[in-house]
Amino acid sequence: MDVPIMELKNVNMKFKMPGGNFFTALEGINFSLESGKIAAILGPSGCGKSTLLRITTGLLKPSVGEVYYKGELQSSVNDRMAMVFQNFALFPWKTVEENIELGIKEESDPSKTKKTLEHIIDVVGLEGFEDVYPKELSGGMKQRVGIARALVSNPEVLCMDEPFSALDALTSENLREETLDFWSEGKSGLSNILIVTHNIQEAVYMADEIFILASNPGSIKSIYHNSLPFPRDQKSDEFLNTVDVIYNILTQNIMPEVPKSTIYERIAPIPLVSVSEIIGLLEVLDDNKGRLELFELSEHIKRDFGRTISIALATEMLGFVETPRHDVIFAPLGKKFLDADINKRKIIFKDQILKIPIIKAIVALVQKSEDKVITREECEEFLIEKLPNERAEDLFETIVNFALYSEVLDYDSRDEELSLITQNV
Repeated sequence: MDVPIMELKNVNMKFKMPGGNFFTALEGINFSLESGKIAAILGPSGCGKSTLLRITTGLLKPSVGEVYYKGELQSSVNDRMAMVFQNFALFPWKTVEENIELGIKEESDPSKTKKTLEHIIDVVGLEGFEDVYPKELSGGMKQRVGIARALVSNPEVLCMDEPFSALDALTSENLREETLDFWSEGKSGLSNILIVTHNIQEAVYMADEIFILASNPGSIKSIYHNSLPFPRDQKSDEFLNTVDVIYNILTQNIMPEVPKSTIYERIAPIPLVSVSEIIGLLEVLDDNKGRLELFELSEHIKRDFGRTISIALATEMLGFVETPRHDVIFAPLGKKFLDADINKRKIIFKDQILKIPIIKAIVALVQKSEDKVITREECEEFLIEKLPNERAEDLFETIVNFALYSEVLDYDSRDEELSLITQNV
Protein backbone atom coordinates (compact mmCIF):
# COMPACT_ATOMS: atom_id res chain seq x y z
CA MET A 1 0.00 0.00 0.00
CA ASP A 2 1.32 3.43 -0.94
CA VAL A 3 2.37 5.76 1.87
CA PRO A 4 -0.09 8.69 2.14
CA ILE A 5 1.27 12.11 1.28
CA MET A 6 0.05 13.39 4.64
CA GLU A 7 -1.24 11.78 7.80
CA LEU A 8 -2.38 13.14 11.17
CA LYS A 9 -2.45 10.83 14.19
CA ASN A 10 -4.34 11.64 17.42
CA VAL A 11 -3.84 15.40 17.04
CA ASN A 12 -5.10 17.68 19.82
CA MET A 13 -4.65 21.44 20.00
CA LYS A 14 -5.06 23.49 23.16
CA PHE A 15 -4.51 27.20 23.64
CA LYS A 16 -3.73 28.74 27.02
CA MET A 17 -6.33 31.26 28.12
CA PRO A 18 -6.13 34.15 30.61
CA GLY A 19 -6.18 32.79 34.13
CA GLY A 20 -4.24 29.66 33.24
CA ASN A 21 -7.07 27.55 31.81
CA PHE A 22 -6.90 25.93 28.39
CA PHE A 23 -9.22 26.11 25.40
CA THR A 24 -9.39 22.85 23.42
CA ALA A 25 -9.65 23.81 19.76
CA LEU A 26 -9.12 20.33 18.27
CA GLU A 27 -9.37 16.85 19.77
CA GLY A 28 -8.63 13.37 18.46
CA ILE A 29 -7.94 14.32 14.83
CA ASN A 30 -7.00 11.37 12.62
CA PHE A 31 -6.92 11.40 8.84
CA SER A 32 -4.68 10.59 5.90
CA LEU A 33 -4.63 11.68 2.27
CA GLU A 34 -3.37 9.77 -0.75
CA SER A 35 -1.12 11.44 -3.28
CA GLY A 36 -2.92 12.99 -6.24
CA LYS A 37 -6.14 13.82 -4.36
CA ILE A 38 -8.02 16.97 -3.43
CA ALA A 39 -9.38 17.10 0.12
CA ALA A 40 -11.75 19.56 1.79
CA ILE A 41 -11.99 20.35 5.49
CA LEU A 42 -15.65 21.24 5.93
CA GLY A 43 -17.42 22.59 8.99
CA PRO A 44 -19.15 25.52 10.67
CA SER A 45 -17.46 28.73 11.76
CA GLY A 46 -15.31 28.26 14.85
CA CYS A 47 -14.82 24.50 14.60
CA GLY A 48 -11.04 24.72 14.14
CA LYS A 49 -10.75 24.31 10.35
CA SER A 50 -8.02 26.95 9.93
CA THR A 51 -6.15 25.71 13.00
CA LEU A 52 -6.16 22.21 11.54
CA LEU A 53 -4.83 23.49 8.22
CA ARG A 54 -1.98 25.33 9.95
CA ILE A 55 -1.06 22.22 11.91
CA THR A 56 -1.00 20.22 8.67
CA THR A 57 1.45 22.68 7.08
CA GLY A 58 3.66 22.88 10.16
CA LEU A 59 2.79 26.51 10.91
CA LEU A 60 1.41 25.31 14.26
CA LYS A 61 2.75 22.49 16.39
CA PRO A 62 -0.04 20.34 17.90
CA SER A 63 -0.28 20.07 21.67
CA VAL A 64 -0.59 16.29 21.29
CA GLY A 65 -0.23 13.98 18.31
CA GLU A 66 1.89 13.62 15.21
CA VAL A 67 1.88 14.89 11.64
CA TYR A 68 3.56 12.83 8.92
CA TYR A 69 4.50 13.86 5.40
CA LYS A 70 5.27 10.99 3.02
CA GLY A 71 5.77 8.76 6.02
CA GLU A 72 8.25 11.02 7.81
CA LEU A 73 7.46 12.84 11.05
CA GLN A 74 6.99 16.56 10.42
CA SER A 75 8.72 18.75 13.02
CA SER A 76 8.76 22.19 11.40
CA VAL A 77 7.17 24.23 8.61
CA ASN A 78 6.81 22.03 5.53
CA ASP A 79 8.42 23.74 2.55
CA ARG A 80 6.67 21.30 0.17
CA MET A 81 3.38 22.95 1.05
CA ALA A 82 2.18 26.47 0.24
CA MET A 83 -0.71 28.48 1.66
CA VAL A 84 -3.38 30.67 0.05
CA PHE A 85 -5.30 32.88 2.47
CA GLN A 86 -8.85 34.23 2.46
CA ASN A 87 -7.85 37.87 2.79
CA PHE A 88 -5.28 37.85 -0.08
CA ALA A 89 -2.41 39.03 2.23
CA LEU A 90 -0.75 41.16 -0.45
CA PHE A 91 1.75 43.95 0.16
CA PRO A 92 0.10 47.12 -1.20
CA TRP A 93 3.42 48.82 -2.00
CA LYS A 94 4.59 45.94 -4.19
CA THR A 95 3.53 45.19 -7.76
CA VAL A 96 1.86 41.96 -8.83
CA GLU A 97 5.19 40.52 -9.94
CA GLU A 98 6.94 41.60 -6.74
CA ASN A 99 4.20 40.07 -4.57
CA ILE A 100 4.45 36.79 -6.47
CA GLU A 101 8.25 36.82 -6.28
CA LEU A 102 8.02 36.71 -2.46
CA GLY A 103 7.07 33.04 -2.80
CA ILE A 104 10.37 32.09 -4.44
CA LYS A 105 12.86 30.48 -2.09
CA GLU A 106 15.87 32.65 -1.30
CA GLU A 107 18.32 30.01 -2.47
CA SER A 108 16.75 29.88 -5.94
CA ASP A 109 19.03 30.50 -8.91
CA PRO A 110 18.50 34.18 -9.88
CA SER A 111 18.84 33.26 -13.55
CA LYS A 112 15.77 31.03 -13.26
CA THR A 113 13.63 33.46 -11.28
CA LYS A 114 12.33 35.45 -14.24
CA LYS A 115 11.43 32.33 -16.21
CA THR A 116 9.64 30.86 -13.17
CA LEU A 117 7.67 34.07 -12.63
CA GLU A 118 6.65 34.25 -16.29
CA HIS A 119 5.45 30.65 -16.23
CA ILE A 120 3.32 31.05 -13.08
CA ILE A 121 1.90 34.39 -14.22
CA ASP A 122 0.83 32.69 -17.43
CA VAL A 123 -0.68 29.71 -15.56
CA VAL A 124 -2.93 31.90 -13.37
CA GLY A 125 -3.90 34.37 -16.08
CA LEU A 126 -2.08 37.49 -14.87
CA GLU A 127 -0.29 38.40 -18.11
CA GLY A 128 -0.21 42.15 -18.60
CA PHE A 129 -0.71 42.86 -14.87
CA GLU A 130 2.88 42.34 -13.75
CA ASP A 131 3.48 46.03 -12.90
CA VAL A 132 0.06 46.73 -11.41
CA TYR A 133 -0.40 47.42 -7.67
CA PRO A 134 -2.99 45.54 -5.57
CA LYS A 135 -5.25 48.59 -5.12
CA GLU A 136 -5.87 48.53 -8.88
CA LEU A 137 -7.00 44.89 -8.91
CA SER A 138 -10.40 43.30 -8.40
CA GLY A 139 -10.90 40.75 -5.63
CA GLY A 140 -10.59 37.89 -8.07
CA MET A 141 -7.33 39.23 -9.50
CA LYS A 142 -5.92 39.73 -6.00
CA GLN A 143 -6.65 36.11 -5.19
CA ARG A 144 -4.95 35.05 -8.43
CA VAL A 145 -1.85 36.84 -7.14
CA GLY A 146 -2.16 34.94 -3.87
CA ILE A 147 -2.45 31.64 -5.72
CA ALA A 148 0.49 32.51 -7.98
CA ARG A 149 2.65 33.43 -4.97
CA ALA A 150 1.89 29.99 -3.49
CA LEU A 151 2.55 28.12 -6.74
CA VAL A 152 5.81 29.86 -7.55
CA SER A 153 7.57 27.87 -4.82
CA ASN A 154 6.66 24.70 -6.77
CA PRO A 155 4.79 23.04 -3.88
CA GLU A 156 3.52 19.48 -3.87
CA VAL A 157 0.51 20.44 -1.75
CA LEU A 158 -1.49 23.66 -2.12
CA CYS A 159 -3.32 24.57 1.09
CA MET A 160 -6.21 27.03 0.71
CA ASP A 161 -7.96 28.67 3.67
CA GLU A 162 -11.47 29.75 2.54
CA PRO A 163 -9.84 31.19 -0.62
CA PHE A 164 -13.05 32.10 -2.45
CA SER A 165 -15.36 33.16 0.39
CA ALA A 166 -14.56 36.89 0.09
CA LEU A 167 -15.39 36.93 -3.63
CA ASP A 168 -18.64 37.29 -5.53
CA ALA A 169 -20.35 34.12 -6.76
CA LEU A 170 -19.25 34.36 -10.40
CA THR A 171 -15.60 35.12 -9.57
CA SER A 172 -15.56 32.28 -7.03
CA GLU A 173 -16.92 29.88 -9.63
CA ASN A 174 -14.30 30.91 -12.20
CA LEU A 175 -11.43 30.55 -9.75
CA ARG A 176 -12.60 27.12 -8.63
CA GLU A 177 -12.58 26.02 -12.27
CA GLU A 178 -9.13 27.47 -12.86
CA THR A 179 -7.73 25.91 -9.70
CA LEU A 180 -8.99 22.48 -10.78
CA ASP A 181 -7.62 23.04 -14.28
CA PHE A 182 -4.04 23.82 -13.28
CA TRP A 183 -4.10 20.94 -10.78
CA SER A 184 -5.47 18.37 -13.26
CA GLU A 185 -3.31 19.53 -16.19
CA GLY A 186 -0.13 19.29 -14.13
CA LYS A 187 1.10 22.72 -15.19
CA SER A 188 2.21 23.65 -11.69
CA GLY A 189 3.64 20.34 -10.48
CA LEU A 190 0.93 20.02 -7.83
CA SER A 191 0.15 16.63 -6.34
CA ASN A 192 -2.59 17.61 -3.88
CA ILE A 193 -4.89 20.43 -2.82
CA LEU A 194 -6.21 20.79 0.74
CA ILE A 195 -8.97 23.37 1.00
CA VAL A 196 -10.79 24.70 4.07
CA THR A 197 -14.39 25.68 3.39
CA HIS A 198 -17.82 26.10 4.99
CA ASN A 199 -19.48 25.75 1.57
CA ILE A 200 -20.89 22.25 0.97
CA GLN A 201 -21.27 22.71 -2.80
CA GLU A 202 -17.66 23.87 -3.05
CA ALA A 203 -16.44 20.81 -1.15
CA VAL A 204 -18.48 18.42 -3.29
CA TYR A 205 -17.42 20.18 -6.52
CA MET A 206 -13.68 20.15 -5.78
CA ALA A 207 -12.81 17.37 -3.33
CA ASP A 208 -12.22 13.63 -3.49
CA GLU A 209 -12.14 13.39 0.31
CA ILE A 210 -14.30 15.55 2.59
CA PHE A 211 -13.34 15.74 6.26
CA ILE A 212 -16.45 16.91 8.14
CA LEU A 213 -15.77 18.66 11.44
CA ALA A 214 -17.99 19.25 14.45
CA SER A 215 -17.42 21.88 17.13
CA ASN A 216 -16.63 22.21 20.83
CA PRO A 217 -14.03 20.86 20.55
CA GLY A 218 -13.24 20.54 16.85
CA SER A 219 -13.24 16.88 15.85
CA ILE A 220 -13.72 14.82 12.70
CA LYS A 221 -17.18 13.29 12.86
CA SER A 222 -17.21 11.85 9.36
CA ILE A 223 -15.00 11.35 6.31
CA TYR A 224 -16.89 11.25 3.03
CA HIS A 225 -15.28 9.65 -0.03
CA ASN A 226 -16.58 11.58 -3.02
CA SER A 227 -16.53 9.30 -6.08
CA LEU A 228 -18.21 11.69 -8.54
CA PRO A 229 -16.11 11.83 -11.72
CA PHE A 230 -14.53 15.06 -12.96
CA PRO A 231 -15.71 17.37 -14.44
CA ARG A 232 -18.65 17.57 -12.02
CA ASP A 233 -22.02 18.89 -13.14
CA GLN A 234 -23.44 20.94 -10.26
CA LYS A 235 -26.98 20.54 -11.62
CA SER A 236 -26.91 16.77 -12.01
CA ASP A 237 -28.98 14.53 -9.75
CA GLU A 238 -25.83 12.73 -8.57
CA PHE A 239 -24.19 16.00 -7.52
CA LEU A 240 -27.31 17.28 -5.75
CA ASN A 241 -27.78 13.94 -3.99
CA THR A 242 -24.19 14.09 -2.74
CA VAL A 243 -24.72 17.64 -1.46
CA ASP A 244 -27.81 16.41 0.38
CA VAL A 245 -25.88 13.54 2.00
CA ILE A 246 -23.13 15.91 3.20
CA TYR A 247 -25.77 18.39 4.32
CA ASN A 248 -27.44 15.74 6.48
CA ILE A 249 -24.13 14.68 8.04
CA LEU A 250 -23.14 18.29 8.75
CA THR A 251 -26.46 19.39 10.20
CA GLN A 252 -26.70 16.28 12.38
CA ASN A 253 -23.31 17.17 13.82
CA ILE A 254 -24.20 20.82 14.40
CA MET A 255 -27.93 20.61 15.08
CA PRO A 256 -28.57 17.22 16.69
CA GLU A 257 -32.12 16.36 17.62
CA VAL A 258 -32.10 17.29 21.30
CA PRO A 259 -35.23 16.74 23.38
CA LYS A 260 -36.72 20.11 24.21
CA SER A 261 -36.82 19.18 27.88
CA THR A 262 -33.00 19.14 28.01
CA ILE A 263 -32.47 22.65 26.59
CA TYR A 264 -32.97 24.33 29.96
CA GLU A 265 -31.57 21.62 32.25
CA ARG A 266 -27.82 22.13 32.29
CA ILE A 267 -25.27 24.91 31.99
CA ALA A 268 -24.17 24.94 28.38
CA PRO A 269 -22.80 27.58 26.01
CA ILE A 270 -25.10 29.72 23.94
CA PRO A 271 -24.38 30.46 20.27
CA LEU A 272 -22.26 33.57 19.81
CA VAL A 273 -24.78 35.67 17.90
CA SER A 274 -26.39 39.07 18.41
CA VAL A 275 -29.98 40.05 19.18
CA SER A 276 -30.11 41.92 15.87
CA GLU A 277 -29.19 38.71 13.99
CA ILE A 278 -31.97 36.83 15.78
CA ILE A 279 -34.51 39.55 14.92
CA GLY A 280 -33.22 39.65 11.34
CA LEU A 281 -33.76 35.89 10.99
CA LEU A 282 -37.33 36.23 12.28
CA GLU A 283 -38.05 39.09 9.87
CA VAL A 284 -36.78 37.02 6.94
CA LEU A 285 -38.98 34.11 8.02
CA ASP A 286 -41.95 36.45 8.26
CA ASP A 287 -41.32 37.60 4.69
CA ASN A 288 -41.23 33.97 3.52
CA LYS A 289 -44.43 32.57 5.02
CA GLY A 290 -42.75 31.49 8.24
CA ARG A 291 -40.61 28.69 6.80
CA LEU A 292 -37.26 28.45 4.99
CA GLU A 293 -34.77 25.72 4.22
CA LEU A 294 -31.40 26.41 5.90
CA PHE A 295 -29.50 27.03 2.65
CA GLU A 296 -32.19 29.45 1.47
CA LEU A 297 -32.15 31.16 4.85
CA SER A 298 -28.37 31.55 4.62
CA GLU A 299 -28.74 33.36 1.30
CA HIS A 300 -31.55 35.59 2.59
CA ILE A 301 -29.74 36.77 5.71
CA LYS A 302 -26.37 37.10 3.92
CA ARG A 303 -24.47 34.87 6.36
CA ASP A 304 -22.35 31.80 5.70
CA PHE A 305 -23.91 28.42 6.36
CA GLY A 306 -22.18 27.84 9.69
CA ARG A 307 -23.14 31.28 10.97
CA THR A 308 -26.74 30.75 9.85
CA ILE A 309 -26.91 27.54 11.84
CA SER A 310 -25.61 29.35 14.95
CA ILE A 311 -28.28 32.05 14.59
CA ALA A 312 -30.98 29.42 14.08
CA LEU A 313 -29.80 27.52 17.16
CA ALA A 314 -29.91 30.65 19.32
CA THR A 315 -33.35 31.55 18.02
CA GLU A 316 -34.55 28.02 18.75
CA MET A 317 -33.05 28.16 22.24
CA LEU A 318 -35.24 31.21 22.85
CA GLY A 319 -38.30 29.28 21.72
CA PHE A 320 -38.89 31.52 18.68
CA VAL A 321 -38.36 28.88 15.94
CA GLU A 322 -38.25 25.14 15.43
CA THR A 323 -35.72 23.33 13.25
CA PRO A 324 -37.14 20.07 11.87
CA ARG A 325 -34.54 18.49 9.55
CA HIS A 326 -33.41 21.08 6.97
CA ASP A 327 -35.98 23.75 7.77
CA VAL A 328 -36.36 26.68 10.13
CA ILE A 329 -39.98 27.53 10.92
CA PHE A 330 -41.77 30.06 13.10
CA ALA A 331 -42.86 28.93 16.56
CA PRO A 332 -45.96 30.73 17.88
CA LEU A 333 -43.84 32.65 20.39
CA GLY A 334 -41.51 33.83 17.62
CA LYS A 335 -44.42 35.30 15.67
CA LYS A 336 -45.79 36.89 18.85
CA PHE A 337 -42.36 38.42 19.57
CA LEU A 338 -41.96 39.82 16.06
CA ASP A 339 -45.46 41.34 16.02
CA ALA A 340 -45.01 43.02 19.42
CA ASP A 341 -43.84 46.59 20.09
CA ILE A 342 -40.34 47.17 21.47
CA ASN A 343 -41.35 47.09 25.14
CA LYS A 344 -43.32 43.85 24.79
CA ARG A 345 -40.46 42.32 22.79
CA LYS A 346 -38.07 43.03 25.67
CA ILE A 347 -40.42 41.38 28.16
CA ILE A 348 -40.76 38.25 26.01
CA PHE A 349 -37.00 38.13 25.41
CA LYS A 350 -36.29 38.55 29.14
CA ASP A 351 -38.67 35.74 30.07
CA GLN A 352 -36.93 33.41 27.62
CA ILE A 353 -33.30 34.18 28.46
CA LEU A 354 -33.99 33.76 32.16
CA LYS A 355 -34.79 30.12 31.39
CA ILE A 356 -31.30 29.56 29.95
CA PRO A 357 -29.03 28.07 32.68
CA ILE A 358 -25.86 30.02 31.89
CA ILE A 359 -27.69 33.36 31.91
CA LYS A 360 -29.61 32.40 35.05
CA ALA A 361 -26.27 31.56 36.68
CA ILE A 362 -24.74 34.94 35.77
CA VAL A 363 -27.80 36.80 37.09
CA ALA A 364 -27.60 34.78 40.31
CA LEU A 365 -23.91 35.63 40.60
CA VAL A 366 -24.72 39.34 40.41
CA GLN A 367 -27.60 38.97 42.89
CA LYS A 368 -25.35 37.26 45.45
CA SER A 369 -22.64 39.93 45.25
CA GLU A 370 -22.54 42.45 48.07
CA ASP A 371 -23.21 45.51 45.90
CA LYS A 372 -25.23 43.68 43.23
CA VAL A 373 -22.25 44.28 40.93
CA ILE A 374 -19.56 41.99 39.48
CA THR A 375 -16.63 42.84 37.26
CA ARG A 376 -16.12 41.52 33.77
CA GLU A 377 -13.07 39.66 35.02
CA GLU A 378 -15.13 37.91 37.72
CA CYS A 379 -17.77 36.95 35.18
CA GLU A 380 -15.25 35.60 32.70
CA GLU A 381 -13.52 33.59 35.43
CA PHE A 382 -16.91 32.04 36.26
CA LEU A 383 -17.50 31.21 32.59
CA ILE A 384 -14.04 29.64 32.28
CA GLU A 385 -14.74 27.49 35.34
CA LYS A 386 -18.14 26.32 34.05
CA LEU A 387 -17.32 26.12 30.34
CA PRO A 388 -13.53 25.67 29.96
CA ASN A 389 -13.75 24.82 26.25
CA GLU A 390 -15.49 28.07 25.35
CA ARG A 391 -13.96 31.47 24.66
CA ALA A 392 -15.05 33.31 27.80
CA GLU A 393 -14.60 36.80 26.35
CA ASP A 394 -16.85 36.04 23.37
CA LEU A 395 -19.45 34.31 25.52
CA PHE A 396 -19.44 37.29 27.90
CA GLU A 397 -20.11 39.71 25.02
CA THR A 398 -23.05 37.59 23.85
CA ILE A 399 -24.56 37.36 27.34
CA VAL A 400 -24.21 41.12 27.82
CA ASN A 401 -25.84 41.75 24.44
CA PHE A 402 -28.83 39.60 25.41
CA ALA A 403 -29.04 41.04 28.94
CA LEU A 404 -28.85 44.68 27.86
CA TYR A 405 -31.54 44.25 25.21
CA SER A 406 -33.94 42.63 27.66
CA GLU A 407 -32.94 45.00 30.50
CA VAL A 408 -32.06 42.13 32.79
CA LEU A 409 -28.58 43.48 33.55
CA ASP A 410 -26.73 46.74 32.96
CA TYR A 411 -23.11 46.97 31.87
CA ASP A 412 -20.74 49.86 32.51
CA SER A 413 -18.15 49.54 29.75
CA ARG A 414 -15.86 52.14 31.35
CA ASP A 415 -15.55 50.31 34.69
CA GLU A 416 -16.29 46.93 33.07
CA GLU A 417 -18.96 46.05 35.62
CA LEU A 418 -22.24 44.15 35.39
CA SER A 419 -25.03 45.26 37.67
CA LEU A 420 -28.56 44.14 38.43
CA ILE A 421 -31.61 46.04 37.16
CA THR A 422 -33.72 45.14 40.14
CA GLN A 423 -37.04 46.34 38.79
CA ASN A 424 -36.83 43.91 35.88
CA VAL A 425 -35.67 40.73 37.59
